[in-house]
Parts: sequence; structure tokens; C-alpha cells
Amino acid sequence: MIRSERRHLGLVLLLSVVGCLSCSDIAGDVDGVDGDDPIGDAQIAWLENHAVPINSAAPELDEPNLSVLQGTIGDAPIVGMGEATHGTAEFWQIRQKLSRYLVEEMGFTAILHEAPFPNSLYIDAYVTEGEGTALEAHQKLGYWRYQEMQDLIAWMREYNVQRGEGEPALHYFGYDCAFRSWTESINLIAAYLEVVDPAAVDEITTRLENYTLEDAQYVYAFLAANADEYIAQSSMEEYQLILRIAANLEPSWQVWYNLEHGIPESDIREGFNIGNVNWIIDNLLDGGKVIIWAHNGHVGNTYLENSGTQAQMLGSRLKEQYGEDYYIIGTEFYGGSFLAWDRCEGNPFEFTVHQAARPRAGAYAYWFHQAGIPLFYLDLSQVNYSQEETIWLVGPMNIRFIGASYCAADDAEHYYSASLPVHYDGIVHFEVTTPTTSITF
Repeated sequence: MIRSERRHLGLVLLLSVVGCLSCSDIAGDVDGVDGDDPIGDAQIAWLENHAVPINSAAPELDEPNLSVLQGTIGDAPIVGMGEATHGTAEFWQIRQKLSRYLVEEMGFTAILHEAPFPNSLYIDAYVTEGEGTALEAHQKLGYWRYQEMQDLIAWMREYNVQRGEGEPALHYFGYDCAFRSWTESINLIAAYLEVVDPAAVDEITTRLENYTLEDAQYVYAFLAANADEYIAQSSMEEYQLILRIAANLEPSWQVWYNLEHGIPESDIREGFNIGNVNWIIDNLLDGGKVIIWAHNGHVGNTYLENSGTQAQMLGSRLKEQYGEDYYIIGTEFYGGSFLAWDRCEGNPFEFTVHQAARPRAGAYAYWFHQAGIPLFYLDLSQVNYSQEETIWLVGPMNIRFIGASYCAADDAEHYYSASLPVHYDGIVHFEVTTPTTSITF
């Protein structure tokens, strides 16, 4: 699919300006353009006129302005939705709200999440078939223990219960191989072997419980060697799913081993994860339209520094594969609070609420703040960047990249130097954010 109207001649100028821009410069000077501001009244006026106000991030409230997505996303079958922090309630809410529109109005049929692939199967079974309970499925996921995740599960189940006859089910799958616990992988593989090869259950379970690279490789090879027999006793679909679960174990082990030893791991993770995304689309969704939820760094068209190397992120790999068929929406915020581990020196490493330091003139959020719009969506894909009013968006400037941990005293380290239209096709900006609500099981 080609949507040439989305890319004006100005984007050619943009690409010539940023050409070989390093996509991996983390935390440039947050005060980058102080004293030489590239933005004045004309630029702010353009932003005010082109930003699409959103009345509320609350998923349950109707939002007539979201109809703009029909024209900006068009018929792109894959949409990435990012988050500037993992622990911000509004990022979870706006992604659910946007996803709801894409599902109900534009024919999307799945959310693929930055979550463990094997563990996510329990949530998919619940939202599509009603197997178990939402709380049980969420607990087995082992990640994102927020009320906002529970709200997502509840909405997906409600949608499937109420969808019209003949309408496709809405699915949930994790695509991530970077899961630390193999418990649910072991349970799923063992349950399958109980049906097709009960004599092998004890040996395979014991090997997986050893949690070694060699045993992960052995189990995959064992399942592959018995393909014909196992398919005959189950089905091609069941067998392929179990084999894919087993295939995730080796990169899972390697990612965590590398992390613990300071060895680059992101290319291993992202390289396998795009394979998971494509496998899920081809084998579990029959090529359906999908929404990918992850951190801005994962869904964006980005390379990131990783233990002294440059790692190509999932979003960059998807852009290479799908081009304009992959539309990326990032998120940003000016001020507010969020949940993350406390990394400040001398503080206990605890999961707590942080108040974000306010960005300064070297950050996109600083200039978005000048528009005075509490919450807006800005399409970046149809802008003519040859105009004086818009060239400032090319940057590069800083965008927030806050992951699992944060320290306000080191706020400058939690930014990423980006050319916004190169890395994202659209951006959602909040003036103020609040933390996610933690839950326990």
C-alpha cells in the first residue's frame, strides 16, 4: 500500500536535514536551544491550529475528534502505540481509547503487547473464550500489575461478548521473549506433552526447570524432531504454538544472561520479537490488523545505545519491513507523576511515585506546553516541513524516555534526542499525568 499524499515534499527536506542522524543519542543537553530558540509566535500558532484536542483520556468517554485517525492512519494494518513511562495512568488510558476506536471503527482485531508471549495466552483465552477469570489470567501474565491493565482486559472481554455475529474476535497477545520466569512455558509444554507423549513429560519438565541454555535448546530440538507424531495426535496449530513457546526459551535465557553480565542484549531481544510479531500475525490472526503497545523506545523508528553498541528497536525493524503500512504514535508529557523504581543514589530501590522534573527549551514537551492544550494528538506524517512554521519539529530535540526506574535529580538522563517526524508518525501530548494504580493478587 502506498499513501504518497501522506509524505509531502517537505519530508524530503527533513530527511536531507537529518540524513544520517544518529538515532541513539541518549539524553542530549536538555537546555539544548536556550538562548537561540527556534520557535516563536508563528510556530506556536501553527501548533495551536494543527493539534487535535482530545477532551479526555478516559476510554469510556466518547471522543468525536478521534475521527481524524481515519485520515492519518488510513488503511495501515499495523499501528504502534508508545508510552513515555511504563507507570503513567493516562498513557494506558489513551492507548485503550485509541485502540477502542481502531477496533470499533477501523477493523483492527488484536493488541500485541510488550509482555511475555507464553504467559499472554491465558489472557487471550479469557478475553476470547471466557476461560478462567480476568484476575487469574492477569496473575499468570506476571507483568503490568496495574488496575489499568485490568481495565484493558475487562474491556476486551466485554467487546468479545457483545460483538455482532460474524464479527472477528478481539485478541490479546504478548510478543516479548524477555520473560524471566519459565513457569507458564513449562506448564503449557507439559500439558501438551500429557496428551501427545506422556512418557516425555518428566524429562522435559526437569530439563526446563534446570533453566539452562543447553536445556532450552534440547527441548526445542526434541519437539521439532517429533513433529509428525505430535501433529498426528493433536493438530498443526496446537503443535506450532507449543514449538513457538519453546523457541522463545533460548532468547529469554540469553537476554537475561547478557543483562546480568553487561553484554549487549537488545538486538537479540528485538530481533526475536519482530519474529514473534510476524509469527503471531501469520499464525494466530490470519493476517489481521494489529495494534502494538510498548514503550516509545520499542515502537518508535529508533536505534538505542545498548552496552556500548547501537541496537535496532522493534519499531525500526517494522518500519523497514512494512514502511508506511506501520504507523507509530508516541506519547509525551510536560509535568506530572508516575510509578517507577527509585534509582536515586542513597535511596532504597523501591517502586514508588515520582514527580517528573519539568522539561526545558531543549525538549519537545517544553514547546508543546506553549500551545496551552491540556491533551492533544498531532499527526506528523502529512506536514510540509519546508515551511518556516514547521521546520522546528524536525529537531532534533529531546523526548522523554523513562523506563522502569527514575531519579528526578538525574532527569537529563531520561531523555532521548530525536527528530520527531523521523521516529514517529503522530504524537499524543499531555500537560499533566498521574501514576498507574498498582494491584496485588
